[in-house]
Amino acid sequence: MTDSAPSRAVKVFGAILAPTTVLTALLFYFGTKHAYWFCQWFGVPYTTLGLSAQDYLIRSADGMFVPLTAVAATGLVLLWAFRLLESRLAPQSWARLRRRLVPVAVVLGVLLVGAGSAGVAHPPLMYRWPGVPGLCVAVGFLLFPLAERLHPGERGRTGAVPVVQWVLTFVLVTVGLFWAVTDYSAAVGQARGYEYEVALPTMPVVVVYSTKDLEVRAPGVTAVRCADPDTAYLFRYNGFVLVLQSAGHYFLLPRGWNRRDGAALLLPRSSDTRLEFYPDGATPPDRC
Repeated sequence: MTDSAPSRAVKVFGAILAPTTVLTALLFYFGTKHAYWFCQWFGVPYTTLGLSAQDYLIRSADGMFVPLTAVAATGLVLLWAFRLLESRLAPQSWARLRRRLVPVAVVLGVLLVGAGSAGVAHPPLMYRWPGVPGLCVAVGFLLFPLAERLHPGERGRTGAVPVVQWVLTFVLVTVGLFWAVTDYSAAVGQARGYEYEVALPTMPVVVVYSTKDLEVRAPGVTAVRCADPDTAYLFRYNGFVLVLQSAGHYFLLPRGWNRRDGAALLLPRSSDTRLEFYPDGATPPDRC
């Protein structure tokens, strides 16, 4: 196999993924998974919030930062180790090591692909390790052509077959990485929901003023009817926390919210309501 085969395959594969629309669609998808599981933690369908494309793109970074950093750092360390061994070992020792690495790479690739396939056949097996099945598939399929390149008898091959082989390898590796990032984005979204729940008692307080009785009764929320009938807002509700605002809606949670019996509030943004924000520890004024 010539050294140009992988680079030619990269050009072919890059021509498919290079358009900005494709990359944007992928980021949008990862952000959707993150938003879905974040809102699911509070029992709120994410579609009711009307999140914008920018919201999804921003959320995608939270689920992609760790996987991309881990893959890039691991690949860089392996390349450094490979070059260090090649420069330090004698030619005979290096050739002998390459031959021994071939069966190791093949066996390890089979085991990794098998482990990733187990995540497809029986998903609960991998629920505790989000992203691992897809990563196993990606690394496993990448090891096969690498083992072929390490084999001295495979050097010098030319033609379209090596290029097609690398293109198909890149497709399988990309599918595995896509699967891994999708699972990890979902897990991160759920983890962010849990972190938000834990931090609720120390987050800034939101006081909701309304012209009508919202009939909200929740732990930590105090409803007060204003005494002055001439005031614009007749009702005040203390003890809310703003989770996010999008598409004209406020996503609010009581400070005492919990997953067992807590209810979230989706409040339309209108002139009938007003929100005031106070930092943790501050005392909202007792007025309407």
